[in-house]
Amino acid sequence: MTLYELTGQYRPLYEMLSAGDIDEQTFRDTIESCGLDEAIEDKADNYAYVIKQMEADVSVIEQEVARLNARKYSLVSNAQRVRHNLQEAMYAIGKTRIHTPRFTFNVQPNPPSVVIDADAQLPDEFMRVIPERREPDKTAIKDALKEGRAVEGCRLEQKESLRIR
Repeated sequence: MTLYELTGQYRPLYEMLSAGDIDEQTFRDTIESCGLDEAIEDKADNYAYVIKQMEADVSVIEQEVARLNARKYSLVSNAQRVRHNLQEAMYAIGKTRIHTPRFTFNVQPNPPSVVIDADAQLPDEFMRVIPERREPDKTAIKDALKEGRAVEGCRLEQKESLRIR
C-alpha cells in the first residue's frame, strides 16, 4: 500500500477524533487493529532510506562537478597558452594571416577597452551607483576618451587576439 493510501485511511479516523465522534482510546484501538501505525512506520523507514540515498548521490555529484570544473579550468588554460604561443609565433615570422586547408588564422585588433589606474580619482559623471557602492562607469569613460576628452587616470588600450575560423 502506498503512503498516500495509508494516509487516506488515517485521515477519516483523525477527523472523527477531532470532531469528537470517537474517543481517543477507540481511535488508538482502530489504528492498532488494522496495523496502520506499523504500515506507516515501515513506509517512513523506507522513505528515509530513499532520502538518505538521494542525499548521498547529491554528495557524489557535487564531487564530480568539482572534478569536472577543475578539468575544464585546466583545458581552458592550456588552450589559452597554446593560442598565445601560436600568436607569438605568427608575430615572430611577420604574419598576421595564415590559410590552411582546414583553418584560417587571423591576428586582429580587439575593441578598445578602458584601463583605470588603481589610484584614479574619477569625477561623479564617470561613476555609477550600484546598491551600497559606487563603481566606475566604463562605458561613459570610454565614450569620453573616444571624444578626445581627458579622464585622469584612465586610458584606452587596444590589444590583439588570434581568431581561428
